[in-house]
Amino acid sequence: MTGRKTVYLIDGSSYVYRAFYAMRNLSTSKGLPTNAVYILSRMLLKLIRDKRPEYLCFVLDSRGTTERHEKFEQYKATRQKMPEALAVQFPYILETVDAFGIPMLRKEGLEADDIIATAARRFKAEADVLIISGDKDLMQLVDDSVLVWDTLKEKLYDRDAVHEKYGVFPEYMADLLAIMGDSSDNVPGVPGIGEKGARELVARLGHVDRIIENADAIPHSRTREAIRNNPDSALLSLDLVRLDRDVDVAVDYPDIAMREMDRPRLVRLFSELEFRGLLGELAGNEPKERPAFAGRIEHACNPAIEGAAGFHVLGGACSAAASGGTVYVCREPGRCLDVLGHPRARLAMHDAKEALVAALRRGLAVKAEIFDTMLAAYCCDAATGQTTLEDLAKVHLDQDLQRDRDLLGSGRKARPAGDLDEDEADSFLATHAGCLVALQEALAGRMADLGVDRLFTEVEIPLLYVLADMEASGVLVDADLLGRISREIDIQLAGMEERVYALAGKPFNINSPKQLGEILFTGLGLPVVKKTKTGFSTDSAVLEALAGRHELPAMILDWRMLTKLKNTYVDTLPLMIDPHSGRVHTRFNQAVTATGRISSSEPNLQNIPIRTDMGRRIREAFTAPEGFVILSADYSQIELRILAHITRDTVLMESFEKGLDIHTRTAAEIFGLAPGEVTENHRRQAKTINFGIMYGMGPHKLSAELGIRRDVAKRYIDNYLAKYPGVRAYMEGIARSTEKDGFVTTIMGRRRSIPEIVSSNFNEREGARRIAINTPIQGSAADVIKLAMVKIHEHLAGMKSRMVLQVHDELVFEAAFDEIDELKALVRHEMENAYPLAVPVHVDIGTGSSWAEAH
Repeated sequence: MTGRKTVYLIDGSSYVYRAFYAMRNLSTSKGLPTNAVYILSRMLLKLIRDKRPEYLCFVLDSRGTTERHEKFEQYKATRQKMPEALAVQFPYILETVDAFGIPMLRKEGLEADDIIATAARRFKAEADVLIISGDKDLMQLVDDSVLVWDTLKEKLYDRDAVHEKYGVFPEYMADLLAIMGDSSDNVPGVPGIGEKGARELVARLGHVDRIIENADAIPHSRTREAIRNNPDSALLSLDLVRLDRDVDVAVDYPDIAMREMDRPRLVRLFSELEFRGLLGELAGNEPKERPAFAGRIEHACNPAIEGAAGFHVLGGACSAAASGGTVYVCREPGRCLDVLGHPRARLAMHDAKEALVAALRRGLAVKAEIFDTMLAAYCCDAATGQTTLEDLAKVHLDQDLQRDRDLLGSGRKARPAGDLDEDEADSFLATHAGCLVALQEALAGRMADLGVDRLFTEVEIPLLYVLADMEASGVLVDADLLGRISREIDIQLAGMEERVYALAGKPFNINSPKQLGEILFTGLGLPVVKKTKTGFSTDSAVLEALAGRHELPAMILDWRMLTKLKNTYVDTLPLMIDPHSGRVHTRFNQAVTATGRISSSEPNLQNIPIRTDMGRRIREAFTAPEGFVILSADYSQIELRILAHITRDTVLMESFEKGLDIHTRTAAEIFGLAPGEVTENHRRQAKTINFGIMYGMGPHKLSAELGIRRDVAKRYIDNYLAKYPGVRAYMEGIARSTEKDGFVTTIMGRRRSIPEIVSSNFNEREGARRIAINTPIQGSAADVIKLAMVKIHEHLAGMKSRMVLQVHDELVFEAAFDEIDELKALVRHEMENAYPLAVPVHVDIGTGSSWAEAH
């Protein structure tokens, strides 16, 4: 660009959506989502600070329909409604833009792209125009005086850059989009021609009209026929994607002249939104110098670290510890974890468990005190899930960190950490280690503000060491038994397939949804339950709905379940056995679920069926080594007991205090029966209601679960809530408090933000209500078992027995023969007394040679 003045046009509508999805799960302590406002505010502040624009405009789409909707009724019809978590931020976005002194342009009936196109045409004769967007539609405006700047990717598009990315120059972008279509705007394009084919066509023949005129010259037969058969669709699409550079909007320099920034208003906004880093920058409108580490770098693998330090490990081959005024870098793979063995070291790490497991498997005793920034962020809001170090640095420190995988590469281009240039590795490691020191301070303060520091210090950090021990230990799996089970399943599947073919009247590919749909709905004439874009739906819900009408859908469900178990566990578990330890080392995920529960992966143990024969056979393969047995300890109805504790419902509490069968009691209460008159079917229905109520189940879901009419299901729920008034009061109260606060908490103070509770969308709001009812119960159950695991682990330090698995409400141990009774007593005591609930807690304990036998 030249030395002329510059006009900046921000594609506000597009940018807000991109900001929203660029960083998820950022919210205030009250649960208000703030991710889109935050990213946008950072971009605007950086733009104003770096470019000092004189002319800047934030352009927004019309709220209603536009001329394109008149041309094509289905235009943008496939677009989802704005997510509620973004909708609640929009008033803050508009106020923030206005407080920055940035003019806004929006006119009913016009799209932002057309306003931008018109403004660019208006100003480019006298000024250079910089369009801030990542939208490909705007690339057609690029010329010698107009550029597109994608600030999220830090990419500037001139004519050559457009050609490099899209294969055509800007003047042909509309033609490219017209041929390939645009699913986000529901622009049809030419059916059967994708981006690659469209590029080739436009590069060869040019504009759409020439492509249509010269269809006979297209060498590829399918493409040729697609153009011949769909000229109207191509021309309509061109009309939809081509930007109007002469819409009726008054725009001149005074309309887009920057005003003075309203600092007091921004301070109030950023304070309310808890943007501490941005508040610091706003103070002088200059970025704070945030050198991650300003000291010296030394190369040492076992420095005498005492006190607080940041510790970052790169690719398992090198590490850095930032302590005092020095960063200690170790580039020896066998020694890069040595600092974990220092008993007086207090190390700030991110997702520390992987390094702890590696150290333990090398025989290094972990003695350092860990502050895990990932767990700290998780304690602040479990809805955030597994937050990355880069996200935390951006939110809490306003610092952009390079990701490990960006430095090391991925896939075939990946390089070992040991092969990095020394200066490059040292700089990267020093930056990350130094950042962790600053993050610890920021997150410790935030946890104190939210009152979750006890959850962090008494539950999650001690549990970190427990899970690291469990992962490092692994569990013994009998590969030979799994091999025999695999062969048995092969025989079962072959028999099932023969039966399926007989029912269908012919062989077909059972794995093909299309072929199965033709068999079910065309061949057998079964009613169509739902359709997808490609044809009949044959998902599990559809097959379950049809199972009562014909044997085939039920047989397919059984076949799918057996096939999945074989592929996921029976054939895969032997491949997961570590050649050095001879055991399977599953990964326990501590900061993934929004409820606070532990999950597992590689393999996912939670998905092994509990009550099926094949699930039991798979559990038989989890065995104990010589001199040990498997001990299983499973909480009995822990969530119902927590429901009684939270609601203080007198009927629920009395049932547990007297040791009554809660499902029989519930059946008697809601069906108006004496306990002796309750049948097994009554009890089964009551069990479904007991657990369903905790998940906020309504009449529709309950009627489907029990196979009853919806009015009957509603009567059951009403009867239940009448008999358990404490539960009713809890459900009504938690919905009101969540609407007010935006979050719920567990018995240990774990928080989960639920912004959708105030959604204008009924389904979103009802889903949020169910989450609000269930999370304190399920999350508190997670708190209880985590507390128990920490206490048990402390006692196991002097024993041969060890904890090896955690699944749902169950703990699994390898118990030494001579410690069985001691371990039973220990486990029962700690699990039943982990937290002082208002009702008794009971644990079922069993032992056996395998997990199946013990459970």
